Amino acid sequence: MNKKQFGILIIFLLLIPKLATSQNIDSKVDSLYQLTSNQPGFSIAVFKANKIVLEKQYGIANLDYNIPITSETVFDIGSIAKQFTAAAILLLENEGKLSIKEPAYKYINNLSRYKKGDPSIEQLLNQTSGIPEVDPYFYLADLSFNDLLTQPRVSNIIVNLKELNFKPGEYFEYTNANYILLANIIEKVSKKSFAEFLQEHIFTPLKMENTIKKNRTYDIIKNRAIGYIEDEEAYYKMDLPATIYNGDGQILTTPRDMFKWHQGIQNATIGKPDLWKKMHTKAKLNDGTTINYGLGVEFETHNGYSALGFDGMIMGGFVSKYLYFPELDIAFFSTQNTFEEDFEERFFQLVDLYIPNKKQVNTNQEIENIIIELPIDALKKYEGSYIFLGNEYEDIKTGIIQLKENHLVLTTSDGKEIGKLEPIGNQSFLMDGIIMEFDIQANNKQYRFYANESEKPWLFKELKPYKHTELELKELEGIYLNKSLQIAKEIKFEDDKLQFYYGKGAYNVEIEALSKDLFSIPNYSIQFIRNKSGKIISMKIMGLEFEKI
Repeated sequence: MNKKQFGILIIFLLLIPKLATSQNIDSKVDSLYQLTSNQPGFSIAVFKANKIVLEKQYGIANLDYNIPITSETVFDIGSIAKQFTAAAILLLENEGKLSIKEPAYKYINNLSRYKKGDPSIEQLLNQTSGIPEVDPYFYLADLSFNDLLTQPRVSNIIVNLKELNFKPGEYFEYTNANYILLANIIEKVSKKSFAEFLQEHIFTPLKMENTIKKNRTYDIIKNRAIGYIEDEEAYYKMDLPATIYNGDGQILTTPRDMFKWHQGIQNATIGKPDLWKKMHTKAKLNDGTTINYGLGVEFETHNGYSALGFDGMIMGGFVSKYLYFPELDIAFFSTQNTFEEDFEERFFQLVDLYIPNKKQVNTNQEIENIIIELPIDALKKYEGSYIFLGNEYEDIKTGIIQLKENHLVLTTSDGKEIGKLEPIGNQSFLMDGIIMEFDIQANNKQYRFYANESEKPWLFKELKPYKHTELELKELEGIYLNKSLQIAKEIKFEDDKLQFYYGKGAYNVEIEALSKDLFSIPNYSIQFIRNKSGKIISMKIMGLEFEKI
């Protein structure tokens, strides 16, 4: 064997472990994404430093024509698109055309001057503005995701919501509305359409040739995947072509283009390093609390490593996730054309093939150490029925707190136990790691349920059941009008029940009584308002007031 042959042999022997490892990962990835021959599928990639170290496609992009998913198939990535909106705002700031510290109303036509304060552009970006989510108002406005939802139409709903959910900067609350309004700012400042600005300042400079902002219902988008939803092992199309508003989503791309975006950030191909540092810095609330959200990105921890990125889930049948681990300089991107709520389990199984679990030292104080004892008489005052009237993301919830074996227990109305309340301080309790803070006064009991540390707590008020007479129910009949949005609703008393009419009378749902002048329909609570003489003058649904006419 000569020196040249020997050298080739040594190189080959050195490559064997690497090749074996790569083949081993490939086979494990394939096992994670096993599909039958006619299913929607996945397009995935792993980015390490300056390379795509894994790229694979599985399944069918279009079931009608049995078109397979390839590296050029484009997927709607949902809310991952918010990164591009945030970047566009920061690029405009970098050009000196705005400051994110400025109030948002300066650049958004007809935005309310709210009683609780004026949100800044930065508070729109980091989801602390207090502006309500817009999606739940579509149904109330007799719209659905199958109707033509343009930027002016959706923005008009947002700017006519006259009340904030909280003082700007007081809490974190994720809403699409914030980013829809940011798109208005981009158009006003740049004097270009939202799609044009993204194309000229982000997609073209980064050579993202297969990335597009869906802009019209009739656009032809080359290599587009169709979205699906599965029901009883059958697939149905869920594409939403009429959803064309801006800012919060409606961008289609490929893993290779996402790699170009990822590299553009790391190398500051556009903008400056300080711009991306600002985007990837955790925001703070007014009280100094740090939240796991920056400007268009969210933060999480996996296997002991910090990561940043975003999820995209849309009812149009797509789910995507992008996650970057700076300490390891490795990123993961997965997109699929079937809606799946528990998609993260498979995604993190992919991550685990590359990232080992790092042991962590738990420095948090054990909460159990601060549990105190209270006498039975002190516990009794918290007993009662309570109700949370819902919000943009949560339905109405009711519960009963009662003493059982010298402990306060929260149960459902039919007696199913939800959890045990452990006292930890003055009017404060702990239930399964969640804090509940009570405010107990004569004839007025309520508690705040802190479902998430930095988010606005759910307010549960004491529920006092009330039996309405037929005369009282008939008093609620009539037509109610919200003047700002020009939405009218009719309430009728039919077959001994109140009925709420949608769609200009086309269909109706039953109204259920909760308490005096407090009722509910699916997804909403209704509070009827009386004047000083006791006459019904209006009703409120999710902060919108409808005047009785």
